Amino acid sequence: MLADGYITHGQLIGRHGTTAGKMVFNTSMTGYHEILTDPSYAGEIITFTFPLIGIYGVNPIDAQSECIHARGMVVSELVAAAYSWRADRTLNDLLLFEGVTGISGVDTRRLTRHIREQGEMTGVITTELTEAQAKSYLAGLPDFGEQDFVADVACKEPYLVEAFDPEMPHTGLLPTLPSSQPGRVFTVAAYDFGIKRGILRCLAERGCNVHVFPPHATANELLAVNPDGVLLSNGPGDPARMDYVLGHLRTLTARLPVFGICLGHQLIARSEGIPTYRLKFGNRGANHPVLDLATGRAHISSQNHSYAVELQDGPEGRPAAAPLPDGTPYGRARAPLGPGRPTSPFAHPHNPEVLITHLNINDGSDEGLTFADRPVFSVQYHPEGSPGPRDNVYLFDQFCEMMAAHSEGMTRAEHLAAQ
Repeated sequence: MLADGYITHGQLIGRHGTTAGKMVFNTSMTGYHEILTDPSYAGEIITFTFPLIGIYGVNPIDAQSECIHARGMVVSELVAAAYSWRADRTLNDLLLFEGVTGISGVDTRRLTRHIREQGEMTGVITTELTEAQAKSYLAGLPDFGEQDFVADVACKEPYLVEAFDPEMPHTGLLPTLPSSQPGRVFTVAAYDFGIKRGILRCLAERGCNVHVFPPHATANELLAVNPDGVLLSNGPGDPARMDYVLGHLRTLTARLPVFGICLGHQLIARSEGIPTYRLKFGNRGANHPVLDLATGRAHISSQNHSYAVELQDGPEGRPAAAPLPDGTPYGRARAPLGPGRPTSPFAHPHNPEVLITHLNINDGSDEGLTFADRPVFSVQYHPEGSPGPRDNVYLFDQFCEMMAAHSEGMTRAEHLAAQ
C-alpha cells in the first residue's frame, strides 16, 4: 500500500512481516544484488521494472556493502533458482538470511506509472496488517526527507583501504585499466556518506591508499593524513540535512583536488551556495544518457538519486513543476534536452565560478560540475557502476591526473592547458 491509498496484492518473498520505506523504481535489467546492497538505497523499497529478477542468483563479490540497505523489494516475478556458476545462493535465500520482506506477482509497470504520475511517496509491504491497519500505520510515518539515513550507513571510525588491497573483492570479469599515473601511489581522504565498495575498488586499482572517514569528521582530520586529494562519496537522503559538513568542504576545496559522486556532488554544490531540490521521481537505473558538454559525447550512466542540483534558469529555463500535495515544490519540471541544448560547459547562475559540465539527456537535470579556478569536479551519476560497461571510469583517471598536477604545483589553468 502507498501513502495515497494505492493497493496491490502478491506473494511473499523473503521474511514474513511488515516493512515501510520510500517507494522507488529502478529500470536496470541486471545488478539487483549491487542495488540492494548500495547504501544509497537506505530507507527505500525498490520496485524493479524488469519483469524477471533473481535469474543469476547472488554472490558476495557483487555486494557493494556488508548487507542489504533497502527496506524491501517489489518484483513482477522472482526466479526461484540461480542460473549462474558464480552464485552461492538464490536471491530469496539472501532476503531470508538478512530478514528483508518483499512481494512478487505485482504489476510493476502499473506501479511504476503510478509513481511517475503521483511522485515518490512512502509505502508498506505487509503479511500481518489489514488494509485499514496499513493505512493507519502509513499515516504515522515521517516523510522520508526528514530522516537522516547517512548516520545509519556510514562508518563510525576511520579505516584504510590500501592500493590494490587483496581484501577488496574483485570480479575478475573486467580488466583493470592501466593507471593514468603508472607507478604513482596517491593518498586519498574519502568522506563516507554511504560509500560503495566499487568506488574504493576503482581508487585502489589506480594506486590510491584511501583513508575513509565518517561524515562528522572535520577537515583537519582529513588533512592530517596529508592527502593528495579528497573524495566525497555517494549516500542516501536529502543533502539539505547535511549542512554540517559544508564548512569542512569549503576548507578542503580551497586546498586540494576534490571529486564528488552523487550525494558528494550535491554537497559540493551546496557548499558553493547552489541549492538542491527534490525530484518528483528519482533517476534510478543503469541506462541513463548523460551529455558531456566539454566533448559533446553521450555516456550511458548508472544513477540512483531523488534529489538534484538546481539549474535555476540556465539555457532552456523551465517552469516549476506541480508541487507535492503538502505544498512542497518539486523544483524544476522534467524536460528532455532538445536541439537548443548547450554545446559547452556554462557558468552556474548562482555562482559563476562553478561550471555545469554534464546534463541528463532524459530530463535536462544537472549531472556534473567543475570549478573554473580549482581542481574540483563532481558528477551526479555513479562512474563505478560500470554501465556501458566502461563508459565512465575515466573520471577516476581524471581525478588521479588532477592529484598529480596539483602535487607538481600546477594551477588549474596550467593543467587544462597541458591537456
